[in-house]
Amino acid sequence: MAAEVVGRLIGFVALGLLTALVLANGIAMPSGAIPNFLHLIDLVFHEAGHVIFGFFGQFIGVLGGSLNQVLVPAVCTAVFLARTQYGSAAVTLFWTGQSLADVAVYVADGRAMALPLLADGLIHDWNFILGRLGLLYAAESLGRLTFGLGALAMLAALGLLGWTAWTRMLSSQARNRA
Repeated sequence: MAAEVVGRLIGFVALGLLTALVLANGIAMPSGAIPNFLHLIDLVFHEAGHVIFGFFGQFIGVLGGSLNQVLVPAVCTAVFLARTQYGSAAVTLFWTGQSLADVAVYVADGRAMALPLLADGLIHDWNFILGRLGLLYAAESLGRLTFGLGALAMLAALGLLGWTAWTRMLSSQARNRA
């Protein structure tokens, strides 16, 4: 079996384990070293989104944190897909799904506001957003929907990586027979 097939299979197992960790965590603050590490990466992009989108007014600036957190890996996925780099696209698609799952925790907490914020005096993004939209009553349901979308994206990433491993294996076998 070619090294690229083995690499994709190792990647498939790694993404599968990461997906299981994220899904098992559910709509709760990440617990454990790996989920916390992923959350901290997301947090950098989240906070940068407030600065970047803040130029478009308060509402978009507040929404921009979660938007940027999901948009960055989604754009990376689109670029990799356009370049037919499917293995890389699978990794960034997983990241997109994991980011959605991370945002889902914050969305679901919009009404309860039980999560700790980075500093005293900050507003809770999703309390503000959902409050402005008149949707605070639906915070938990919207959080679960967001989590579900994240789960679908992570599972799609596994499917994409599995498909690329399978097609590489078939083409490797065909070359070996020729």
